Amino acid sequence: MKNQYDVVVIGAGPGGLMAALTLAREGQEVLLVDVKKEIPKINRCCCTALITEPNTHGDTVSVQNNNIHFEKTGITVRYTGQWVKLERSIRLSPGEKKLTMANEKGVAWPYSKEVLLRNLLADAETAGVDVLTETAGLKAENYHGGVKVVLRGCSSRALKEVSGKVAVAADGVNSQIVRGLELFKKRKYITSYHVASYFLEGVEMPYPNSWITFIGKGHTKDGKSQLYMLAKHLPTAKPGDEPIIDLMCGTPRGFSAKQGLDYFISTGRFSHWFKKAKVVHTGSAALNFYTPIMDPVEGNIVVVGDAAAFIETYCQGAVMYGYRAAKAILKHLETGEGFKEYSDFWRSSFEYCWPGEMEKASRSFGLHVLNDEELDYIFGLTDQEVCDNCYISENTAPDVVKGAILSHMDQIRKERPDIAKKFEALMGKASLEETLTFKPQKKE
Repeated sequence: MKNQYDVVVIGAGPGGLMAALTLAREGQEVLLVDVKKEIPKINRCCCTALITEPNTHGDTVSVQNNNIHFEKTGITVRYTGQWVKLERSIRLSPGEKKLTMANEKGVAWPYSKEVLLRNLLADAETAGVDVLTETAGLKAENYHGGVKVVLRGCSSRALKEVSGKVAVAADGVNSQIVRGLELFKKRKYITSYHVASYFLEGVEMPYPNSWITFIGKGHTKDGKSQLYMLAKHLPTAKPGDEPIIDLMCGTPRGFSAKQGLDYFISTGRFSHWFKKAKVVHTGSAALNFYTPIMDPVEGNIVVVGDAAAFIETYCQGAVMYGYRAAKAILKHLETGEGFKEYSDFWRSSFEYCWPGEMEKASRSFGLHVLNDEELDYIFGLTDQEVCDNCYISENTAPDVVKGAILSHMDQIRKERPDIAKKFEALMGKASLEETLTFKPQKKE
């Protein structure tokens, strides 16, 4: 490690790795810093599924020759792992009534984040990136036309300082670098979630090749957990191997996600699926929900991926924004311009920057404010139906769910006016805080 670089990248996730790789390939001297000892190793919860819906986060991605191809950005990211094609997204009520969305081309394509990171890291090191592991980025400051970055070793706790022309903050949803910037003060804190996940072998469930979201309060003791599961491959999988199941539980602050998982698989409504299941890997995460940063550049500090986002940008979004940030940095270093293009692209492509999108997505979670009997009734109306040409998408799936239920609204108003009133209020007025924290709506 030197004391001076062209660019210092803090965070070696998909966004930071892609930014470092792109810059190094263009001849820049790059330092990549990460807190982990083994960058590709994943112990953090992450669904890691390729969303192939056209124009997701500003680009359309597909699997080409086993690699990840970005149609608009024009890049192809090397991937050497296995894929799972999920053909359905199913929302299940506690009484196992369904709302099903399907796509013969796949609603999503789960893959291994560990393999993706391993490939990106190898390519970055080949391109000449200096990699510093077991080191946290504490602070980045604009200084004399460049940047100064303060680092700390995870084991020695010793402080280090490195300077550069530009710094990239790609240290994730809980970014320490972003917290030290003025632009952080413009964000609004919403809530916090704890997430736990189990990778399971031997799960016996009747919906193969499906992404399953469990809707309702009766799945866990606390009544506030969010549960979903999907099939994916371990990073060691070979062609022809059977996928395992990734089961995740998210809870608001003050509740235990692990307890939610344990209850669900041992005692919950669907515990019979897990009688022969074996846990082969676990993960966890803590998420702080903030509104997105509308202008992700402060001086010569560029914020990339989840560090600037509401919830997340998906791995594919992080890769794309890392690439776009690198291109903007290259232009800035050559001409003094380029950052505005990156900020404009971020605002135009990341849907949560658009008015109303955060609220719309969160109302999909907000179905949890209905009680189990009400959900069984609603999903009983959609149980035999299939919504075609759908995707796993935080931005468009809520409209599909809403449309499927509204198609039965005349019947609901006639048979269950109480449910009709509650559902229409939820979809029309519920705020982010109400739907994400399970708080009741305020009376007008």
